[in-house]
Order: sequence, then C-alpha cells, then structure tokens
Amino acid sequence: MAEEEKKSLGDILKKALGGDTTESVKTTKPLPGAKATTTRKPPAKAGTMSDGLAGAGAEAKVDAFLKKREALTEAELKKQKELLHKKTHQDLINAVYKVADELKVEGGPWPMLRAAGWGNFTDDRGKKYDGPAIDEIEGFDPAQKAALKKILGV
Repeated sequence: MAEEEKKSLGDILKKALGGDTTESVKTTKPLPGAKATTTRKPPAKAGTMSDGLAGAGAEAKVDAFLKKREALTEAELKKQKELLHKKTHQDLINAVYKVADELKVEGGPWPMLRAAGWGNFTDDRGKKYDGPAIDEIEGFDPAQKAALKKILGV
C-alpha cells in the first residue's frame, strides 16, 4: 500500500512540476479479495479549444452574444423602472423594512435607505418613485437587491 501512495504522490508531483503529463495513472486501494485496477487517461490532443473556436468565427459569436445580453439587460432595467415608477416612496420604505427584517440587516432598514439614497423619502411619502432600477443602485448588495425585487414584484 505504501508503494501505491508513493507512486500516486510521485504522479502528482510530476504534474505540478511540469513533468510528463501525456499519461495519467490513477491508483486506488483494492478491496479485500479484489484485484487492484488502474485507469488511464488518454493523452491530451494537440491544440486547444480556443484554437478551434478561433477558426469558427468565435469572435463574431462572442460579440453577438454580448450584444444580445446587453439588450436583455437594458430591457430588464427598463421593465424594472416602469414597475418601480408606479410605486410611492412609502411603498419602497415598506419594502426596505421587510428586507431588513428578512435579512437581519444590522441597524435595521435605515442603513439600507441611506445607502440607496432614499433617506429623504420620509419627507414626501406619497410621491411616485422616479429613481434608478434596483439593479442600478450600488448601495445594495446582491441579496438585498434580490429580496427587494421579490417583495416589490419587480
């Protein structure tokens, strides 16, 4: 058994130090009465995945994907703003209170309100919200954003 462990460690060291990696051997401790087995990994093929993608117009595909994702993001933000702009400052205050309670935010809702720039919402609670989408507010962490969107139905 010690011989198998040395061989396994030797293989690991060879790989880590840049030794011959064309063939990999995995050894396992045999069960009583069973023969030890060895599995071999096929040698790595020449070239890389990026080499193959470059020949297939990968750059154009990546650009198209990024443009599509950007359009989706813009559409999502537009939808968020449309829904949020129907809410009042009081609706947002109430949502922040629920999120702060749900996520056990230290200090309660006020740190969140201030971080979002909503600390003045108590001055005019009935006013319709005209600010950025939840995802555009840097003062919220991802969990807070997700919880707010869920509570507000955005």
